[in-house]
Amino acid sequence: MAVERTVERTGEPTRRDAARNRELLVAAARRAFARRGPDVPLEEIASEAGVSRTTLHRHFAHREELASAVLEHNVADIEVRAAALSAVDDGAERLFHHLLDVQFEVPWLGRVVADGMPGTADLGERTAAALAPLLERARAQGRVHPGVTTEDVLLTLPMVMAVQAATAVGGAPSRESTTRAILHRGLFTTAPPAG
Repeated sequence: MAVERTVERTGEPTRRDAARNRELLVAAARRAFARRGPDVPLEEIASEAGVSRTTLHRHFAHREELASAVLEHNVADIEVRAAALSAVDDGAERLFHHLLDVQFEVPWLGRVVADGMPGTADLGERTAAALAPLLERARAQGRVHPGVTTEDVLLTLPMVMAVQAATAVGGAPSRESTTRAILHRGLFTTAPPAG
């Protein structure tokens, strides 16, 4: 019995360390992917997380698994935000602009989802489910144009990706505020946020 308790005690810190290392890797990957896209060298992510590449591979056998974990983290954040905005009059607008923030900050997300990375369909469904009640509340208050669906709102995200691609190719200045305003006006009856 005493031996079993010792094993449990020594196993517990190991599990905590493994969970902490996983969290560090996902956070480092999120930052690195935002800076350099999903093709950033894995050694750079491991280094930023303060772990070895072996530790990275112990948690994520393939780059796609790591990207999927980053996407999962982003969707979990969206779900938490949506829940916090459930009783707020402009909750749908605020969540919409958060989605745009994520797309502008991490444009590779749209590419990964469009490429059909395993697990992304479920994440898209979860995002839609988080947005739907806020959109219903906005519809009841007349804050969204009649007929606008959750799918319509989510369709704006690839539109942002297209604007970003056109800006990058043409070397034009950022069109973020203009894009936000146009998309907001197309979905909502309220004025776009200033700035």
